[in-house]
Amino acid sequence: MAISRNLLSWKVAASVALAAILTACGGGGGGGASTPSAPDPAPGFSVSIDRTELKFNGDEGSTIASQVVTGSGSGGTPPATIYTGGQDLGTALSEVLVQVVGEQVRFTVYPKPQLAAGEYKGSIRLFACTDERCTQHIKGSPAEVPYTVTIAKGLKVTPGTVQLSAMAGSRASANIAVQLPSGVSTFAATSNTSWLQISNVTSNGFSITADAKAPGIYQGLATVASGNRNAGVVVSYEVKADGSTITSITPDRKSVDFTATAGMNSDSQSLTVAVPAWGKALATSIQYRGNASGWLSVAPAANGKLTLSASAATLAAGNYQADLLLSAGQDVSPISVPVSINVLGANWAIAGPSTITADGSTAAAQLGGKLSIDIPNLPVQDWTVSSSASWLKLSRTTGATRTNQVDLTIDAAALAQLENFASHTAELTISLVSGKVFPTKFAVTLNKRVPQLHFISPYTRLPGETGTYIVRGRGFDSIADAAQALRFSGVTATRITRVNDTQLELAMPAQQQGNTTISLTNSLGSDSGSVTLKVVAQPAQVYAAATTQGAKGGIVFDAERQAVYTANKTLGAVMRFKKSGANWDASSASVPRAEGVALSPDGKTLLVTAASGQVVLFDPDTLTQQGSYKAGYIDGYELNSLPNLVMRNDGKALFNGYSGVEGGSGSMPYFDLVTRKFGNIGGSYAFGWAIASGDGSHINIVQSASYTPAPPMVTLDSNDTVAKPSSVGLSFWYEAAQSLRGERFVEGTYTVWDRDFNIIGKISLPEDGYYGRTPVLSPDGSRAYIMAYPSRYSGTATKPRVYVLDSSTRMITTTNLPLLGYFDLADYPTCNDDRYECNTRALGTISPDGKTLFFVGDTKLVVAPIPPVLNGSRVMMRRIVLPAKP
Repeated sequence: MAISRNLLSWKVAASVALAAILTACGGGGGGGASTPSAPDPAPGFSVSIDRTELKFNGDEGSTIASQVVTGSGSGGTPPATIYTGGQDLGTALSEVLVQVVGEQVRFTVYPKPQLAAGEYKGSIRLFACTDERCTQHIKGSPAEVPYTVTIAKGLKVTPGTVQLSAMAGSRASANIAVQLPSGVSTFAATSNTSWLQISNVTSNGFSITADAKAPGIYQGLATVASGNRNAGVVVSYEVKADGSTITSITPDRKSVDFTATAGMNSDSQSLTVAVPAWGKALATSIQYRGNASGWLSVAPAANGKLTLSASAATLAAGNYQADLLLSAGQDVSPISVPVSINVLGANWAIAGPSTITADGSTAAAQLGGKLSIDIPNLPVQDWTVSSSASWLKLSRTTGATRTNQVDLTIDAAALAQLENFASHTAELTISLVSGKVFPTKFAVTLNKRVPQLHFISPYTRLPGETGTYIVRGRGFDSIADAAQALRFSGVTATRITRVNDTQLELAMPAQQQGNTTISLTNSLGSDSGSVTLKVVAQPAQVYAAATTQGAKGGIVFDAERQAVYTANKTLGAVMRFKKSGANWDASSASVPRAEGVALSPDGKTLLVTAASGQVVLFDPDTLTQQGSYKAGYIDGYELNSLPNLVMRNDGKALFNGYSGVEGGSGSMPYFDLVTRKFGNIGGSYAFGWAIASGDGSHINIVQSASYTPAPPMVTLDSNDTVAKPSSVGLSFWYEAAQSLRGERFVEGTYTVWDRDFNIIGKISLPEDGYYGRTPVLSPDGSRAYIMAYPSRYSGTATKPRVYVLDSSTRMITTTNLPLLGYFDLADYPTCNDDRYECNTRALGTISPDGKTLFFVGDTKLVVAPIPPVLNGSRVMMRRIVLPAKP
C-alpha cells in the first residue's frame, strides 16, 4: 500500500482535547468501524496494526522504555493523503510519536515519567483518515490497543533539595528520608565535598551536616546508591556573618624580635593568635631567610598562645630573619609573622704564634710558642682545643678561659717528613664545653725553609785538579756561618763564598783519588742533603767511528761512565754509546718523538725531551725510566737540531716550548729536577735554542732567527733570576760552544768571546776548500776546535778537518786567532752530498781532560783523540766565509 508522506502527527498532551477533535470530526467510538452513514473514503483499501496489547514495567521515579505499534495498509488504491494519530484513553501515557517508515507508520508510545508505584491500565486509540479533521476514517480505523503500566516501588530521597543556613563558625544539618527499591534492603550515602558530612545512617534515612565555613554560599551534593540505582540530594549552604565575626588568622603582634649574645639563648616570647571559628587547629611552620636555620622554635600554649624561643648557639654575630607561617585549614588564608634575632658578638680572643719559621738559623727551642684563649664578654668558660696536623703538638687539650695557656711545639720527627721550602698549616679548633659560643679556628703556619744541598757543579774533576766549584741548593741566606755548617768528607774547601740564597762557591784543593762528600748541618736535626765531588781519571782514547743513522738532538759526554748520550729523532729513542775497550757499544730506550738530551748536574739522571710534550727521566747506568712528566708543549725539528735543551747547574732544564703552568711570567719554560715540576724563568724574553757552559753556570740563549729585526741574544748566569741581553748586540747563531766554566764562547764558527762579551778574536780558516761546521772549546777555553767540511765544489779535499786555534789570549794587534794546526777525521758524522735534505750540522763536545773530541750526526758517532802534534801549524791563515745551512 502507498501512504502519503504528508502525514500529521498529534502528540497526546491532553486526551480530552484530542477526544474533542475526534468527536468534532466524527471520530471516537470503539470497534474500529466507521459511522454507518459515512461512505468509504478509500474503497477496497484498509489499514491494520501489529499489536493487540502493550505492557510496560518500571520502577517508581525511573524512566520507562517506550514501545512501538506498526501500522500497515493493504487492498485497493490508497488515498493521496492519509492523516494518522493516536489518543490515550487512560492516564499513564505521556505521548505518541508518529513516524512514516517506508510504506508503514510507526506509533511510538511513551509512558509518563515519575509515576507512583502501582498498576495503570488503559488503551490507546490509533486512527487513519483521509481528511485533516479525521471525519473520514479508512477501513480498519480507529483501532484500540489496551496497555498496562506496572510501576514497582523505587529508590526515592526526600527532600531532593535542601537549603541550609548558619552563622559563621556554626554548623547546620537536615534529615533525609530514603525509600528503597523493591527487593533491596541497604543503601550508601556519600558527599562530593569535604564540608558536607553524612551521619546517622538508618535503614530509611540519614542526616547531612554542613561544617563551619567562612561567610558565603556553598553548593554540595549528597548521593544515595542502592543496588544499581542512584538518587541525589542537592544542598545549598548559606553562611552569614555579623560584626563580631573573626574572618582571618589574627596574631596580637605584627612581628617578633629577639636579641641574644652569640652562643647563648634569648628569653622566650608569647604570641597570641585568634583563629576564625570555622578554621581547623592552628598549625605552625618556619621559613628561614638566608643560610642560617634551626635557631627558632615554636611550642603551643593554652588559650591560643604560642611560645617562641630563639637560640644563638650556632650563630655568629649579625641579624637573622625568619617567617613564622600560621595556617588553620584550607578555608582560612595562611599568614606569616616576621621573626628576627639580633646576635651580639661573643668574640674569641686568641693570642699565639700564627707563623713559625724553621730555617738554618732556627734552634729547636724556637719551634713553638704559647697560646692564650679567652672570650672577654663571657664569664670564665671551659674550653677544648685540637690540632688538625700531627706535626703541631699541644701541651694540653682542655682548660678554662683567662686561666690556662697551651704550649705549642713542632714535632721534630714530623718536621723531617714535611716538604721543604713549603708552607704547612695546622688548624686549631677551639670550642666551649658548654656549646654557648660557636667554635673558632686558629691557624698556625709553619714555613719550612731548612737549607738544602742539591748539586755541585761540575761534579767530577781530574786527579790533582784544583778549582772553584759551585754548590747549588736553597736556604743558604739563613745560615749564620757557612764554614761551620758545612761538613767535608775527603778534602776541605780552602774558601767558602756565599753568593746568594741558592749558591755557594767552594775553592777545593787537589785530590788524587776518591770522592769528597759535602753535607750541611742544622740545629733542627733535619736532613739537608749532601753533594759529592768525584775524582774521575780519563782514560786514553783511540779513534773510533760508530754507525748511527737518524737525525740527532743534543750530545752529552758522561766522564764518570765514559759514555756518550744523544737523542735519535728518526728512531724515537735516547741512545747511549759506552766505551768498551776500543769500541763504543750502543744501546737505546724508546722515547717517541725524542728531541733533546741532557745530564743532571750530579750525573744521576738523564733527561730527554720529546715533541709529544713529555719530559722523560732515565737512569744513566741502565737506561731504565725513572719518570715521565707532561709539559704544555715542546717544540721539535726533524733534522740534526739546534741545541734546544740545556741544563742549569741548579737542576732546571730549559727547553723550547711551553711549561703548561702560569707561575713566573715569561717564555722560558723549565723542568726542575729537584721539585719534579715545571716552571718559567721570569722576564720578557723567549727561549729558542741555547748553549750552556760545561758546569751549567752560564747560558747564552737565542730567542729567534725568524724576526726582523732579530731579537737580542740573552744570557742567564747561575745567580740570575731573569735573563739579560748581551752587552754587544748579538742576536742569533746556528752553532756555538762554551768552555767548562763559561770563560769562552764561540759564536758560530766566526768569533770567540769571553764571558763578559769582550772579543778574544776572529776565526779564519786558512784553506778555501773547507768551511766551518761545528765549534768546540777546550774545558779551560784556551783552544777553539772548528770541525770543518770540505767544500763540495773544491774537488780536492775529501775528509772532514779539525782546525785548532789559540783562544787563550785576547787579540791586541791582529783580529784573527792564531792557528795551532789541524788534524783530519777519517769519517763524516753526517751525510755529505748534494741532496737538499742533507743536513751537515754535527753536534760536538769534548772530554774534561781536553784530549778527545766527540761528534755525532745523522750517520756516525766519531770519537777523535786530539793528536799531541798537529798538522800544518805554519799554514798562513785566511778567513773564509761560506754559507751554512741552518
